[in-house]
Amino acid sequence: MQDLTTVLQGRRVFDLGVELYHGMPHHQFHAPFSFQLIREHGDMMFGDGVSSAVELFGMTGHTGTHLDGLGHFAKDLCLHGGISVHGAQSKTAGIVPYGIERVAPIIRRGVCLDIPASLGVETLGPTQTIGPHELDAAARFGGVEVRPRDVLLVRTGWITLWPDQRKYYSVQTGVPGLNLEGARWATEREVSCIGSDNCGVEYLPAPNHGYPVHVHCLTEKGIHLMEVVNLEPLSTARVYECLLVVVPLKIRGATASPVRPLALV
Repeated sequence: MQDLTTVLQGRRVFDLGVELYHGMPHHQFHAPFSFQLIREHGDMMFGDGVSSAVELFGMTGHTGTHLDGLGHFAKDLCLHGGISVHGAQSKTAGIVPYGIERVAPIIRRGVCLDIPASLGVETLGPTQTIGPHELDAAARFGGVEVRPRDVLLVRTGWITLWPDQRKYYSVQTGVPGLNLEGARWATEREVSCIGSDNCGVEYLPAPNHGYPVHVHCLTEKGIHLMEVVNLEPLSTARVYECLLVVVPLKIRGATASPVRPLALV
């Protein structure tokens, strides 16, 4: 068996996650990230002049770069597969049938469709939507084909506004992203997950505040969504195909988990 150094020799690894820190941007629907060094060096001393430090942090599963579980959205109080939320959720057990701990590590082919690059712009405007036409054009631009079980990564360029809280999460004035037709384009190709560099994969504000892309992907099709993915390294390197590794934390009953996606090329 080859050692890891040999396996990775000549490969590039792109880190697609954002840092978690006190004061970082957060969606208005979720609590801010909190951090405190509850034990500083010098608070307690061991033998031979040794000390240690320990932190405490708090966050929702939807903080920073994260993977949405299937329990995140319901339609008419039914989860994916028609499971009623009644009896399937509790404050302490979470969403029992679809806790994020049930999601296996994702190690799949990743395909990045760089929408702004295919249009010759730096980033999409706040009211731009991404549908089948834009996805087809970006696939031709990158010379890639989206196949079953792929992880589809859709770049809008919106992450370049990070970490400006007001601009990045401007859900009132608009955030570019997939429309429902674009989401159906992806699900018809039987992708396993859709990720984007914006805060919700779909464009915001959502029509009637109903989040149709979330409902279609999570509730109807059972396809995970990954949000706040930093796709700038792939765009800069003009990388449109990779081996993508995404490992959610085993948080029992959680509706999402922070992740650190790695793209191997």
